[in-house]
Amino acid sequence: MTADTSVKLTYVVTWREISEGLKMQMRHSPVGRWCYRVLWGLCALLALLSVANLLTRGVDTAGLEVWRLLLTVCLIVIAIRWLTALALLAYARHLGEHRVTVDADGISTVSERHTHHTNWGFYGRSAESRRVFVLLTPDVWGTGVMVLPKRGLSDPQDSERLRSLITEHLAAGSPRRSAPGSRGESHDPASNPYTERQES
Repeated sequence: MTADTSVKLTYVVTWREISEGLKMQMRHSPVGRWCYRVLWGLCALLALLSVANLLTRGVDTAGLEVWRLLLTVCLIVIAIRWLTALALLAYARHLGEHRVTVDADGISTVSERHTHHTNWGFYGRSAESRRVFVLLTPDVWGTGVMVLPKRGLSDPQDSERLRSLITEHLAAGSPRRSAPGSRGESHDPASNPYTERQES
């Protein structure tokens, strides 16, 4: 069975992959989606006000202030994710090369300074982009994030096998409850090497 076949990844994480993981966290967690819509809704509102001001009164001091505010909001939206990714990159690089095994039992991560196994019950949803697979915890913030870069796969066919494992064990993105007593280890902060700081 596909679920009984392990998939291995070996990689040193990059800033782009972490940034993409954070972007997907925002788009696929309930609170993240709400914040994303509010922020871009604000940008759209400021743009509309700017256009209205331009059509009615031309470019004046007030109009320039609105455009400056619009630009500032857009830059903040982008900068927050970029700066967060840079901070997480330093931590991930501290851990060194990652050797990850994904199988029916969960996700095992071994690096130069960190070893941990996470049960599937820890995660509740997943997302995929051209570069990465992202696993998120089922809370409304999607706080726990595991980024699995596709370039870490040794065989291109492993991408489909990994997708099948994730789909089966996360019930196609629906939160899954683990058996009683099995969540204690999964709540260990070390199970989230990209978003949790912990001394190894």
